[in-house]
Amino acid sequence: MAKTGIILCNIGTPRSYQVKDVKEYLLTFLMDKDIISVPFLIRWLLVHGIIVPRRAPFSAGNYKKIWMIEGSPLWVYSRNFANKLQTELGSNYSIKLGMRYSEPSIENALKELESEQVESILLIPMFPQYAEATTGSILKEFNRAAKKLETQTPVKIFPTFFSNDYYTETTATITKETLADQSVDHYLFSFHGLPESHVRRNANCLVSPDCCLAVNACEKPCYKAQCHSSAAKIAKQLNLSQDQWSVSFQSRLGRGEWLKPSTDSILESLAKSGKKNIAVLCPSFVADCIETLEEIAIGGQETFSHAGGETLRMIPCLNEDPRWVKNFAVAVQNF
Repeated sequence: MAKTGIILCNIGTPRSYQVKDVKEYLLTFLMDKDIISVPFLIRWLLVHGIIVPRRAPFSAGNYKKIWMIEGSPLWVYSRNFANKLQTELGSNYSIKLGMRYSEPSIENALKELESEQVESILLIPMFPQYAEATTGSILKEFNRAAKKLETQTPVKIFPTFFSNDYYTETTATITKETLADQSVDHYLFSFHGLPESHVRRNANCLVSPDCCLAVNACEKPCYKAQCHSSAAKIAKQLNLSQDQWSVSFQSRLGRGEWLKPSTDSILESLAKSGKKNIAVLCPSFVADCIETLEEIAIGGQETFSHAGGETLRMIPCLNEDPRWVKNFAVAVQNF
């Protein structure tokens, strides 16, 4: 019997790239009030009547571009990482995947661990930076499931790791190996975007253009500040000067104000300023997914090329890299 049960949590993914499956996934995802924070009736009308009917066919086409033989990249890499982490940690641990908006669900993962009668549970949101729309939503869903199942097993929550060496150093190493001796004019750190309203929930956030760069900004926790902290540390480990790198935010949804600058606008400005060859890192993701493989590697390259750039090299996420597995296992054991 395993002593510690682990639930590795991520957002989730459609079962297939068929429109009906993508529609089902988007409905579940976008109806979460932590994603679209408006009253339920307005959210229901927006999601069911406008957003999903328009977005599902387009998203299905994008998923099809990056779909792997075994399934969705996010699912494949998450499963492979879980299996390798299980091997690394050994029989004293039992590892399950728990997706927030798809199967295997967090509730089913908890059920399996309860049936194994583990002595304790470690919940690990696989997001380096904290956001209510990701880590926060996962914690709420786990609490709902634990209450429903009347879970009595002790539970610990693994902390965010936006500035931990096992995350930043492995990212820097993969970046160096991917680029080898290739010429790079600029490094762009593209993080998943958030509505500014989500960040402003923290008092004194976004009160000035550079408040997220303050020394103690990450203590709140502030998503934007943690993104800048991650980028700065990885850039330092890559020995980059300040003018060699910048930060942007991708994946905007809707008409509201989102974190700036947008990745699209930065890609255009870099190309127009004469940067011909750039590298793009996506440090808010630990596993490659539609946001990295389609939005950046395909769509980002198109945006960059149309503006006059030449080569955009997307750096792979941590995925199932052996060093990431080993270093993460040590972090789990030491927690």
